[in-house]
Amino acid sequence: MMEADGSVMVVDDDEDIREIVRLSLEAGGYRVTTAVDGLEAWQHLSASTLPSLILLVLMMPRMDGEEFMKTLRASPQASIPVVIMSGHSAANEKAEELRADGYLIKPVDLAELLGTVRRTLSQGAVPYSRSTASRSI
Repeated sequence: MMEADGSVMVVDDDEDIREIVRLSLEAGGYRVTTAVDGLEAWQHLSASTLPSLILLVLMMPRMDGEEFMKTLRASPQASIPVVIMSGHSAANEKAEELRADGYLIKPVDLAELLGTVRRTLSQGAVPYSRSTASRSI
């Protein structure tokens, strides 16, 4: 298996979608962590190595994707690229409003998913470590 460059966090409250996306990304060579909602995702970011990319749905219990994005963009980890996955027809507008790096319309085509992840990571994103997460002004 070819090792892809990077790790991806999948944040989705739908277990089936989370699992399919995780398996597809792992088959593509990515390291994958998953979270059931924004709160669990935030706990992962505080406790472990930062992902190179976050795939995020908007509609979730506890902390939804919108709240997670606002918290993320106001934090030292603000530079982690985020791709929003949504079944909503206005996903592109919402992604732009939340300063996401891209969006995918659900149901997500798996080839499109891998292509979007690859493209987003190749746009200058590098795997993050705690030491490089903070930016100087």
